[in-house]
Amino acid sequence: METIQQISNKYDTDKTIHTHYLKNYADLFEPLIEKEVKLLELGIFHGGSLLMWRDYFSKGQIVGLDINPIKIEDESGRIHVYQGRQEDKKLLDEIAREIAPAGFDIIIDDCSHIGAFSRVSFWHLFENHLKSGGIYVIEDWGTGYWENWIDGAKFRQYDFGRSIKLSERIAYKFAQLQTKYFRSIPVINNLISALKSSLLEKNCYSHNMGMVGFVKELVDECGMGDIYHSEFGTAGGRASLFRELKISHGHVFVIKA
Repeated sequence: METIQQISNKYDTDKTIHTHYLKNYADLFEPLIEKEVKLLELGIFHGGSLLMWRDYFSKGQIVGLDINPIKIEDESGRIHVYQGRQEDKKLLDEIAREIAPAGFDIIIDDCSHIGAFSRVSFWHLFENHLKSGGIYVIEDWGTGYWENWIDGAKFRQYDFGRSIKLSERIAYKFAQLQTKYFRSIPVINNLISALKSSLLEKNCYSHNMGMVGFVKELVDECGMGDIYHSEFGTAGGRASLFRELKISHGHVFVIKA
């Protein structure tokens, strides 16, 4: 059986440029090779990636969406191509209804690499058209670090190993008092929490432009168990919608709970 690396070399797909992408796909997708998967890819360039997925998943139905008209020669009849925008919810619903009414097993966003658009398609597809245990992949999320990208900005260097600031030391002292004496007194507890947040909120610089900011929102979703912790968090919450979140250079994998 050919590997995904060998298959990709046959077709016009930019996934061959990022060799760790193919390794990540091989590691995560291997258990699905012989299954009748339904795969949707947003952004298909010249269509080479759809041919690659067709060969890799020999029993799969492969769907592609692109803003440009793409024609693909496919003798298998297992490739389906749609034209439109990734944030068009009605179109996404139509595609799912026609190809995967029970949900997709895999969805890959290799489309605009613009945070606002990717956010819309992610949440709509993830919540409505991805199976439980399904895998949602986001490619090239690092565009948010590029100053010449539509919603990107230049990364500002900072000192990772700096010393603890005075404001941080003061905040920690307040937190100790809060825990020891005032946790059960709502007015004082809330006042200390607000003061602590004010002292700490600007001490950890975090780049949050474009796709980078979107990915960091996914980290928040992954942390719902702590956000709504029964003792330390906000009461009355919910569990995370994610079973797992994997992040690597340019590559994000979200596994649905």
